Amino acid sequence: MALVRCPECGREVSSHAPACPACGYPLQAKNQAPGTPPAPGQSPLRSPHLWGRVALVLGAWLVTPWIARLIVALAVCVLAYFMFTGR
Repeated sequence: MALVRCPECGREVSSHAPACPACGYPLQAKNQAPGTPPAPGQSPLRSPHLWGRVALVLGAWLVTPWIARLIVALAVCVLAYFMFTGR
């Protein structure tokens, strides 16, 4: 049995543990052999950090001054124009 560090809280956890006993971070997916498919029922949308990152990006977008949002929106429109017109 080897000890690995939990990426969430930094404590040492058994390599056979499905999750960190201290914080509950799922470790079993980290310990799978490369190339093996995820366990049935696991979805990328169930990642423990996905929704936190989505909230962070949304919060940053809402706090950003309106002029920066306008510049980004214009850049997206110009990019979409060139992509769809084939120029």
